[in-house]
Amino acid sequence: MISTSSLIEICKQIRRDIIESTYAAGSGHPTTCLSAVELVATLFFKYLVFEPQNYPQIYHDEFILSKGHAAPLLYSIYKKVGIIYHDLLSLRKLGSPLEGHPSVKLPGINYATGSLGQGLAIAVGSAWARKYHNVNSKVYVLVGDGEFAEGSNYEALNLATKYNLNNLCLIIDVNRLGQSEPTLFGHDLLQYSKRLEAFGWEYQIIDGHDIQEIEKAYQKFKQGTQKPFAIVAKTYKGKGISFLEDKENWHGKPIQDPQDLQKAIQELGVDINQEMQIKPSYSKYPYSNGLSTIEEIEIDIDPKPMATRQALPKALTQIAKKISNIVVLDADVKNSTYTEYFQKEFPERFIQCHIAEQAMVGAALGLAKNKFIVYLSTFGAFLTRAFDFIRMMVYSQPPLVIFVGTHAGISIGEDGPSQMALEDIAMFNSLIKSTVLYPSDSISAQKMLQKVIKEHLKGNLEGIVYFRASRPSTPNIYQPNEEFEIGKVKVIKQHPEDKVAVISAGVIIHQVLKAYELLEKENINIRVIDALTIKPIDQKHFIESLGNVKKILVFEEHSEYGGIGQVIASILLKNKYNVDYFDNIGVNSIPGSASPQELMNQHGLDYLSIYNKVKEII
Repeated sequence: MISTSSLIEICKQIRRDIIESTYAAGSGHPTTCLSAVELVATLFFKYLVFEPQNYPQIYHDEFILSKGHAAPLLYSIYKKVGIIYHDLLSLRKLGSPLEGHPSVKLPGINYATGSLGQGLAIAVGSAWARKYHNVNSKVYVLVGDGEFAEGSNYEALNLATKYNLNNLCLIIDVNRLGQSEPTLFGHDLLQYSKRLEAFGWEYQIIDGHDIQEIEKAYQKFKQGTQKPFAIVAKTYKGKGISFLEDKENWHGKPIQDPQDLQKAIQELGVDINQEMQIKPSYSKYPYSNGLSTIEEIEIDIDPKPMATRQALPKALTQIAKKISNIVVLDADVKNSTYTEYFQKEFPERFIQCHIAEQAMVGAALGLAKNKFIVYLSTFGAFLTRAFDFIRMMVYSQPPLVIFVGTHAGISIGEDGPSQMALEDIAMFNSLIKSTVLYPSDSISAQKMLQKVIKEHLKGNLEGIVYFRASRPSTPNIYQPNEEFEIGKVKVIKQHPEDKVAVISAGVIIHQVLKAYELLEKENINIRVIDALTIKPIDQKHFIESLGNVKKILVFEEHSEYGGIGQVIASILLKNKYNVDYFDNIGVNSIPGSASPQELMNQHGLDYLSIYNKVKEII
């Protein structure tokens, strides 16, 4: 067992690593690293159960650095315990995995953090996964007092209490100083304890630089608590270096003067003869992986016409009978998104997050990184409030998280614009790595969901998949034996003499088909293309699908900015496709409350408006 005196020496070495690496980088946040040295070093060298060579795994204790700007602290500890062997002086250099905030490019990093207020929600998912799998490993998450002002933390506190995650330890580094001024409560630790108590957590207030007090807190947690546990630690930003300690205006500023660097090193009093001489002992918890490895998940497709928001969870519930590691998260809309189907069959794999979309998305990432295929669903409009969590999830590269945004567009009717997803395609399309799907009937919804999970199990698809789902029930366009490929659009109607290609998806394509029938009676031929896969799109296949038609119309119940129309326009431009006429008809004014048909008419998306638009351009 490492002695307190040895641990003190390790902390000096870590502090030297922090100031030297940020000095070499010419940027970084050394003072926020220095405040948490004892808290994290004591954990890793004495209490964390893990194996350096393949950390992290679900049978390891997991540490999550929510205050990601303290990355140099983590890198120093990782090198000392043998998780990494990189040159710490490569911090923030081009090509180095030692980025300014934690990146999953580096071994030992499970989550990209640094956009503040996200680590606790992720930890909730990670801790829930361990409880479900009956693994005794623990989850520790370090948050800063500045980021504790983020409301997402309080969503996560609630969720941890609801599911009694007493395998979760929150460490609050109360160092008093934010970026531009003191934090909300400064060193008034009672303000934090009052909030933790109100949310049903156990807690302990400590001096975050006193190793003996830190050890007592970790020991209390390791011995077992009845509730989620928090350590409220009073610390000092810049601890250990006199001209940095508890000083304002040092956030995000490294030492830049070489003389100041030498002064700081002298103050630390590092014994270079003990450098890297002390290693912790390691172990792991037993874990038996009883998860499904099945690849064939053929299901019976329900041929009845229904809304896509209903068809998707119906298919998922069937799939989950064959795959035991699918979990569903809901935000108190299960009777609108129909995830209640899944809850009825698999209540032990259903997580009710209530109206807390940020915590729901954060927890989804923690679950996805700990042996689950994750399906989370709410109104597409409400996912926009969690967009920062979603974009950070992309940087964490989860195996598979399926988002389902229901109530897409103006066809939800009288509820009005606050409930309408009008920006969701643009949001998910903008992500560097994402798949965006928009089924137009219940058959395509069921089969495309099955396709996504099949491709994932075969190793062909990973990351974020967004299904845009509609509220109204619609007729079926496709037969149950129809095959769908992710990336390939569907040509529903075509004729050698097509005058116009009309592209749409979802509810509006049914309006297009009604317009098609009217036009056909007048011997006007139009090509109807279902853009049920928005990202990716096989561009060659799409161009071939146009059949050399030169007049192109896109109709969509999405903002005309950033939706299907702009995707199609980009493809046409990139492929130098010679167009005689192109127009994108979307939602270009704020909708009101009215019937779906009235709203579609008002925005030029009903079948008569589509009919008239086609007549106009030919």
